[in-house]
Amino acid sequence: MAEDDAVQELFARIVAFEWDEDKRERNLHDHQVDFNDARRVFDEPTFIRRSDRRAEIRYMVFGFLNGDETVVVCTLREQNCRLISARRARRDERKKYYGDLTRRSEPRQD
Repeated sequence: MAEDDAVQELFARIVAFEWDEDKRERNLHDHQVDFNDARRVFDEPTFIRRSDRRAEIRYMVFGFLNGDETVVVCTLREQNCRLISARRARRDERKKYYGDLTRRSEPRQD
């Protein structure tokens, strides 16, 4: 199984979302994205990249929220997804997201 497939499989097993309430409030103030809403990013096609910080395995999940390209930073704790940050994607991140979607839609050369 390819690394991307393995990561997608991990995220397919999520049964619940969690977060620190103080962090949610700071994120809402700083980025105008509520973690309660950010969960919906996972309902649509996403582009997921591992982005570890210190000793913690983290993921950057690129997707859409209310029609805007959005990045959610999270970690997985068993079958729970712990949200760390959610914000509008930067221009370079949007290019990566669309580039990945284009590559996924191209026929595989096996």
